[in-house]
Amino acid sequence: MSRYRTPRRADLSQHFLRSRSLAASLIAQAPVRQNDLVVEIGPGRGMLTRELARRCREVVAVEFDGALSEALRRRFPSDSRVTIVNCDFLRFRLPDVPYKVLGNIPFNRTAAIVRRLVQADSPPRDAYLVVQREAAERFAGGPFSRETLTSLLLKPWWQIEIAWRFRRTDFDPPPGVDAVALWLARRTRPLVDRSRAADYRRFVRSCFGRDGRSIRRCLRTEFTGTQIHRLSRNLRFDPAGPPGGLTFDQWLALFRFRG
Repeated sequence: MSRYRTPRRADLSQHFLRSRSLAASLIAQAPVRQNDLVVEIGPGRGMLTRELARRCREVVAVEFDGALSEALRRRFPSDSRVTIVNCDFLRFRLPDVPYKVLGNIPFNRTAAIVRRLVQADSPPRDAYLVVQREAAERFAGGPFSRETLTSLLLKPWWQIEIAWRFRRTDFDPPPGVDAVALWLARRTRPLVDRSRAADYRRFVRSCFGRDGRSIRRCLRTEFTGTQIHRLSRNLRFDPAGPPGGLTFDQWLALFRFRG
């Protein structure tokens, strides 16, 4: 057994990457460049940390598990590019300089971690996270799955993709669910102005979350029947269809038409 192979804690939902070559391939295609500061969430046994240190300026590896943190410090004893922080990421102080985030995160904390990143006063330029496939589809929406309230509330400010699909056997131990790499890239030019952000969120929550089986019923408090008919023709959607059938572009067009 490797001297870095610290036992896992089942309570932390830890699933470590098995292959160095897979870790290298993952980092090679991740949005990480030579001058980047990268915050790594849940470095675990350091498989991704090692590859990150080869490709970026500095890695701040935030590990909640104390035993893993000590093992990581032994693994990177004199590498000035790697800083190990034993801390719950949700309590970690995010940098106030440009940075990116990468991590193989606990599946049971995905929503809280993504929420922390996208709502931060200084959000990352990119977040590249290994997460459960179902969670990734909820964040990404179309074209990977149907749009969700979560995806619609993120997309004016973030471009979201499912960038990699893993096999369960890529992990130790294999998870009981499928995993993917979710990429969130902060838009340099938001599609909704900051001054209208609250209005957009209210509009989407009101319409998408309304109790109704059809788009027509969801939109009828915001538009007249005639407007819905014209919009359905111009934007090419069936007003009798479910609200989840609308694409983000269609929702954005509806919001902009509303004025």
